[in-house]
Amino acid sequence: MNKPIINKLGLHGVVERRLFDGQLFAQAKAAFIAGNIVEGEKLLELASRPMFRGNSIWKVLNRHFGVDLKLPFITGLWTKNAIADNLITTKGKEMVADQLGGTTTAPVTAVAIGTGAVAAAAADTTLGAEITTLGGQRGAATVTNITTTTTNDTEQWVRSFTFTGTFAVTEEGLFDNNASGGNLLARQVFSAVNVASGDVLQITHKVQVT
Repeated sequence: MNKPIINKLGLHGVVERRLFDGQLFAQAKAAFIAGNIVEGEKLLELASRPMFRGNSIWKVLNRHFGVDLKLPFITGLWTKNAIADNLITTKGKEMVADQLGGTTTAPVTAVAIGTGAVAAAAADTTLGAEITTLGGQRGAATVTNITTTTTNDTEQWVRSFTFTGTFAVTEEGLFDNNASGGNLLARQVFSAVNVASGDVLQITHKVQVT
């Protein structure tokens, strides 16, 4: 009797966060558009603000006690480019399977952020407390296909939020609806990023097929 051939596939999500001064970010963007790459890079570096990147200890404290404890070199570190793994939800796995055979034609195009502090779980279908006002509302990302390990094995979403109010952003997710509702592909909870009016938070979310 022939045994079935099983190819083991997986999805690995990574999220990058960068926080910028809005005015300097706009100047950097203008420099890039004008072709002044060196000037744009300098302005972008000046615009960057540090954020706390939690480690495995931070994740345990957050998941089990709901604590956002910022102790450099113990629970994480301060960085201008915070990168962390995220969680592909149970619904997200179904969404990917549907896409493979064309069962659905709804692409995942939206990035949403929120203030919910409860740790991400496979059963999640929404963010804990999605932001819907003052520049923090979800919207369409710039979506591209990029290479991580093998050619074009990764999908990347990039969206910048320009705030007109104050929030402590603690979560992010990918949806197949650019306005509201829809299905949640992936979610991540992280140490609070405190933003004020005029700040720009750039989210880069990557999902790699491994």
